[in-house]
Amino acid sequence: MMEANGQPNPQPQGQPFDEEPIDLRKYWEIVLKRKWTILAAFVLVVGVVGVYTLRQPKIYSATATLIIDAQLPQVLGGEVREAVEIGTGSYWYNKEFYETQYRVIKSRAIVERVVEQLGLAHDLAFLGIDKLPPEKREEALKKADPALVLQAKLKVEPVKDSRVVQVIVEDRDAERAARLANSVADAYMQANLERRVEGTKDAAEWLQDQLADLKTSLSESEHALHSFKEQNDLIYTTLENRQTITSQKLIAINDTLTRVKTKKAELDARVKSVRAASQSGDVNKVMQLGIVASNSFINDLKKTYSTALNEVADLAERYGPEHPKMKAAQEKLENAKKSLMGEIDAIVAANLSDFEELVDTEKNLMRMLEEVKRESFEVNKKEIDYKRLAREEENNQRLYELVLKRMKELDLSSLLKTNNIRVLDPAKVIRRPVKPKVQTNLALAAILGLFGGIGLAFLIEFQDRSIKGHEDLEALGIGFLGLIPSIPGDGEKPSSRDLYILREPKSTVAELCRTIRTNMLFMSPDNPAKRIVVTSVAPQEGKTTAVINLGITLAQAGARTLLVDSDMRRPRLHKSFEVSNEVGLSSLIVGDSTIENAVKTTEVPGLFLLPSGPVPPNPAELLHSDRFREVADKLAGQFDRVLFDSPPVGAVTDPLLLANELEGTILVAKMLRTDRVAAERAVKALRGANAKLLGAVLNDVAVDKRRYGYYLGYYYGYGRYDQERKGAT
Repeated sequence: MMEANGQPNPQPQGQPFDEEPIDLRKYWEIVLKRKWTILAAFVLVVGVVGVYTLRQPKIYSATATLIIDAQLPQVLGGEVREAVEIGTGSYWYNKEFYETQYRVIKSRAIVERVVEQLGLAHDLAFLGIDKLPPEKREEALKKADPALVLQAKLKVEPVKDSRVVQVIVEDRDAERAARLANSVADAYMQANLERRVEGTKDAAEWLQDQLADLKTSLSESEHALHSFKEQNDLIYTTLENRQTITSQKLIAINDTLTRVKTKKAELDARVKSVRAASQSGDVNKVMQLGIVASNSFINDLKKTYSTALNEVADLAERYGPEHPKMKAAQEKLENAKKSLMGEIDAIVAANLSDFEELVDTEKNLMRMLEEVKRESFEVNKKEIDYKRLAREEENNQRLYELVLKRMKELDLSSLLKTNNIRVLDPAKVIRRPVKPKVQTNLALAAILGLFGGIGLAFLIEFQDRSIKGHEDLEALGIGFLGLIPSIPGDGEKPSSRDLYILREPKSTVAELCRTIRTNMLFMSPDNPAKRIVVTSVAPQEGKTTAVINLGITLAQAGARTLLVDSDMRRPRLHKSFEVSNEVGLSSLIVGDSTIENAVKTTEVPGLFLLPSGPVPPNPAELLHSDRFREVADKLAGQFDRVLFDSPPVGAVTDPLLLANELEGTILVAKMLRTDRVAAERAVKALRGANAKLLGAVLNDVAVDKRRYGYYLGYYYGYGRYDQERKGAT
């Protein structure tokens, strides 16, 4: 917002600034303003792309379609495996497998096959050197690499979610493109089949060598096993039988030895008991022994002994010890006892003999047991060697049979010419070129040219620092008084343009100048400025025309107005009104003339002119003198309004001196000419000189500018309506 004195109205504290909404109309105005730039960029891009596209050679495309299976056809079933594995069926393996095949199709090995088959190394048209001069063809032919040329023309594109692969060749000749595509497909299929056959052949040769070695190893292991059997008497029996016999021997000897030891223990105990009883001399005790009691002969002797004992007992009752009967009985008893004890001793001796026999038997059995144990250990040791030899023979036999079986499988599979690749659709000759894509390129060029032109227009616009509208002036912190359209006129005669509103009072220019006058008067209605400086930022921005137009409108409004040409460096007001410049402002300041002699009348009633007078060597010193202040005060006393035409602010210091001395200052800016930065510096300089800025005027606004079209059209239509109305009257 602006105050009445033209100073910016500060934003109240605490009140946030409203975000400025995006004004699409502003961008549209930029587009319309720079339409010729956009059109030039559009035409340039489309033209360049069009010429380039049409100059490109026509390229034709041919496509051969293949089906690549992950596995070979199982003609012999799943029992016979190929030497070269194609695929396993897993997702990730198949993914890698297909990606590998795409690279193989485009590999140098495949394209070199095609180059050799079709003789492309000497095909000048294929190599693209057929249009060279004859003297350069030989050298170009030596440097050419037909494999790289074919690789550049070749593309491999898999069809998504399928096993189908497209082999695409692009060439300047449609027939050659189809021939190349089919040749690449055939070469790839043949290379794949040869790889499988060569792999099978190499594997078969390697297996043949291994089979010979395994046969020798098997024969050696069989002979070693036979020699071992022969050396260890295993020809007619087996090692297992030998182990069984040895085990049975051990069991039998152990059983016999156990029985012998048991019987030995029994005899030992029996002999010891009989010997102890015999040594005691107690016949009854001896008779109680089982070995004695069970002997019938001893039982008879026992009865004889008992009879003799009873007889001695009977005789002892009747006879004394010395009695002959008693002695005979005693002798009989002794003889019976000796016979009994002698028989017992014979029994003991017989048992002792049996005991010693058992001891010898035990020793023999122990010796036999040790021999059988040694034999068992020998058998176990032989078993280790036997198993080792048998295992070697078995392993060699199994490996030999495995390799023999695999070699038979490879011999059988090598006879099959199966392939996991087959042609679905061969390439056909298509005489419709795929390149250059004229419509696509032109469409892209049109889009690029349009947006590039718009971008260039915005770039130029944003790089352009000139004043483009009243918003730029208001952004400097000064009020906007109005605008002056471009005034038609003769460039060689400035008065035709300066006095245009006098000749055309009902024109749009006149109406807008009267609007500027009204806005200027409203700026300070309570304390109107009588002496006003009109200046500009730089030369050739229309300040003199603005001064004249403003003076004419003030005079037409009834104000006694004086135009003072204070530009004593390049004066021009006297030329516009075609008056003499011999006497003027410089004459008044130095005292060479009076106001009455210096002021000139004009053809505009109420408008007077004070020319600059002779150009002094020091204009700034004259304007800064007390004499100038006196002259300015006298002029203000004789006229209602005094307008000073000043030099530009950016050129000299004269306007700053005038602005400091006088009551008001108006800044004139030329649309699309005045630099915003220079205008900002000019405003700062005027404010630094304590100038009272009444506002700014935007000069030389083109009537066809879209942003002011409605505004200017309104006044233009209004003026024509008024003229027509008066003419009708």
